[in-house]
Amino acid sequence: MKKHIDNIFCNKCQNSNQSLIKFCTAEEVHEINATKTCISYKRGDSLFHEGALPLGIFCVNAGSVKVVKEASGGKEQIVRIAQAGDVIGYKSLIMQQRYSSSAFAMEDSKVCLIPKDEFNKLSSNNHRFYEALMKLLCEDIERSQNKMAEIAYKPVRGRVAEALILLGQMATPQGVINLTREDLASFVGTVKETVIRVLSELKSEQFIEIDKRHIKVLNLSGLERVSNLYD
Repeated sequence: MKKHIDNIFCNKCQNSNQSLIKFCTAEEVHEINATKTCISYKRGDSLFHEGALPLGIFCVNAGSVKVVKEASGGKEQIVRIAQAGDVIGYKSLIMQQRYSSSAFAMEDSKVCLIPKDEFNKLSSNNHRFYEALMKLLCEDIERSQNKMAEIAYKPVRGRVAEALILLGQMATPQGVINLTREDLASFVGTVKETVIRVLSELKSEQFIEIDKRHIKVLNLSGLERVSNLYD
């Protein structure tokens, strides 16, 4: 269950050089610290739901968050996985519309919510912040387009390999990817049974190591060859 926690000051955050906050002035950071809310989420807790009115911009301090859309038959499709330093929920604010997707904690996470009014003030008054925001939006669109193309043309084996390469960047210091088979299947656009089969193949080829839901990449260049084989 989510709960409010003590404020995580932006200027002391270990992710400050990776987030949009680095484009803010000291005065703006002080204002953000005074207005934002910091929340602790348990795995599976919802940050926001599709169709709800946006409250502000969410900045991930620790953990990871999946952004999902409901596909046909009520199945969920993961469109993005956000990690520490990433922001989510900003597109709805920019477009002044309700959320077009939902967000859930993939693991125990800490997230800061910067209120809508503060976000709008930063976008209007800070040119560097706004430019960085537009760049982030363009990168998000490009990532979505690439993902759609991969799902349409790349076989599941290639998509799983590419997902493991990407998720490896979010691994623990020990190099472990902590992800359920359902979430991995949702991320690559297939069913859990197919993901289990492909993971078993990659394990037998010694590209990865599996311990229950934990996956460790053993041969990154091997996974890259599998992924690029279908490009």
